[in-house]
Amino acid sequence: MPSASSEQPLATPVGHIVDFVPGHAECDGGAAVPVRAESPFPAYAMGAHDLKPMSATVMFDINADGRPVRIVRQQTPPTPPYLYAPSEDVLPAFTAWRFAAGQPRTGCRVRFEAMATAAAEAPVTLVRRYYVAPHQRRGDQAALFRRIHPADTDCIESGRPRIRLRAFPAFEDIPQAPGTWSYSMTAFDIDRSGKPVRVRLTEPGGNPALDRASVAAVRRSRFAPEARRGCTYPYHRSATEALVAPAMPDKARYVAEGARCPDRDTGWTFMPALSFPAGFERRRIEGWAIIGYDVASWGVIGNVRVLAAEPAAAFGEEAARIVGASRQAASPAGRTGCVDVVRFVMPEGRMTVAEGE
Repeated sequence: MPSASSEQPLATPVGHIVDFVPGHAECDGGAAVPVRAESPFPAYAMGAHDLKPMSATVMFDINADGRPVRIVRQQTPPTPPYLYAPSEDVLPAFTAWRFAAGQPRTGCRVRFEAMATAAAEAPVTLVRRYYVAPHQRRGDQAALFRRIHPADTDCIESGRPRIRLRAFPAFEDIPQAPGTWSYSMTAFDIDRSGKPVRVRLTEPGGNPALDRASVAAVRRSRFAPEARRGCTYPYHRSATEALVAPAMPDKARYVAEGARCPDRDTGWTFMPALSFPAGFERRRIEGWAIIGYDVASWGVIGNVRVLAAEPAAAFGEEAARIVGASRQAASPAGRTGCVDVVRFVMPEGRMTVAEGE
């Protein structure tokens, strides 16, 4: 038996930034080239240097409008040990992809390769994107903030510039496709009067209109009268218009012959808190699911099954959870072959879920 002194010490975990890089999309009929591809938000992971994160393979079809539908993440059991990196934005980001219209395809797939780099060594462009994108604040947030500035900056250590006026773009006038997100990282110096000078973009952020408006906003900003160099400021634009779900078929198509579940006799007495599948509400992506189920005579729901869901299977999984945890009124003989619709709808300004159609 080895002694304690001969055991290998555990590697000290370090923070990593994980980027999910898509490969080539392929369908049964060959390559499928997107006309728009949305990148998932980078993720953060703690672990040893030699651990690798899990990549993600997405299965899908393409409808006549060129949008991916029937999206499913292929589940591949990981081989431990591996670097755990939250990847809940992979499916929502992919849902915003678009292919050529009028060319429906089936049997498609694309692999998102998870590329992990220690945060202290990651390319500055990746650090900037991670820092601006939605993420949980970590213990090394200050170090990441330092990395998005030039080496000779005096805009951090001596205290951040005191803001007199922070100008913002008119975001509502900047186009942003539903389901997508963009950002612009600006860099600038401050002269002795507190006016930004040498205002510039660190690199294009994917939305030229936002880039132009961001530079203009920084130029309108004002600070306390103290010269500084190497300052930065990010602006980002999320889509405000919801990405609506594909058309839904009539639920009557899914009602089996001999079902004993009158529509007017379902009587929901309890339903848990309703929520979107992880990541989809952040991109304002709507969906629906058609759920089949039975009801015991005392009102407990059973035999829950997803009959159809769009644009991703995640909406069916969440709807099945909601229906399975719900309750209906008691009845003498129970109900069988019930079919209901769960709609995940995001009106302007708030999120709601309409169910039981």
